[in-house]
Order: sequence, then structure tokens, then C-alpha cells
Amino acid sequence: MTHTKQSAWFKSGVRVLVILVLLVVPASLLAWFCGTGRMTGGGKLLQCTSDGSICVDVTGATSPTSAGVTNGYELHCDGSDPNNLQINDHLSSSFHFHLETLMTANCFDDGLASPNPPAAGFDVFVGQGNGTWSDGSTSIPACAEWYFVDHGSGHASSSYIRITDTPSTTTDFCSTEQTTPPHTCLGTQLLLVPFAPLLSGQNQAHK
Repeated sequence: MTHTKQSAWFKSGVRVLVILVLLVVPASLLAWFCGTGRMTGGGKLLQCTSDGSICVDVTGATSPTSAGVTNGYELHCDGSDPNNLQINDHLSSSFHFHLETLMTANCFDDGLASPNPPAAGFDVFVGQGNGTWSDGSTSIPACAEWYFVDHGSGHASSSYIRITDTPSTTTDFCSTEQTTPPHTCLGTQLLLVPFAPLLSGQNQAHK
């Protein structure tokens, strides 16, 4: 076989190998993770009137403060397990989101306040992941993105959550320390909780 033919065969083999790797390697291995530590917590999130008597969700449904959007989670900045996130919309149609794959995470200190105690090297967890959106009888694949802030003890936690009906492939949050919540999940918006302090609960950063 001539050198030219060997070179052609080699290039073809490399192309086939690259294609096979892209088909076989799970999407989670193509994700981006920046920072160390983990964040835990959750709480109640809603836009409410000044006296707290009426709350409104993204669908326009209203309810007293006994209802609302709640979340609970444990998320790791480096993508290591376990990563759990549950978001429940008690206000409109009792939908909930369950995280299955953490796709990207960026943990950093925004310099605005101290997250201690306990000691932690960051106070913002911005992330995105894929999971299911369900009302108990039917479920669809979904993408969730969030911006969780821990500015110390008491009611100094703020959160943003957005869910759409199109799972994410990969999104790099590591290139910058975002000062505003992301808006990168594609598809039709299913739920939006604007960035605001928690009505109850807390985001807690840990080493």
C-alpha cells in the first residue's frame, strides 16, 4: 500500500472514531463544572403583594401564601454525585420538576456578602440540568436553569428558576461569573420564578 493510500485510510479511521465517540460518550461527560463545594437548601418562591395576601405565578394564577412554588436540593459544583433538585409548583396545576442530569455548574463568590457560617468559598451557584416535568399522570423531558444565592444567615437567600420543555445539550457557564440569572434553556417556557428573596427557607453554601 502506498503512503498516500495509508494516509487516506488513517484519516478515514480518525473520522469514524470521532463519530463513534460522539455517539457513545454520554452528554454528561461533555458538561462544564467550575468551582468546589456544594449548595443545599430550598424554600418557597413567589411574587407576592406587599402585604403577602396574594401571590401570582407565571401562568397568572393567584393563591394565598399557603400555596406557591417550592424547591429542595443538594447540588455539587464539580458535578460529583449526589445531585438532587425538586421543584414543585403548587399554585397552578401541581406540576413538579425532577432533576436527572446536572449539565453545568459555576460556583463563585460575587463579593457582595459573606455566605458564612458555615465556611464556604462561594455564595452563588448558577446551573442548568435536564429532567422531567410532570403533573403526576404525564411527564415530558425538560430543562431547568437556576441562580441560587447565599448571602449569610437569616433571610438573605435569593433564587431564580426557569424551566422549559426542551432538554439542554451543553451550555458553558464557566467562562464568566454571571451577575444576572441565565436564560439559556431552549423551547417553550413552562415555569418562571423571577430572581427574588425566598419567602421562607434558605440557600446554604458548603465547602
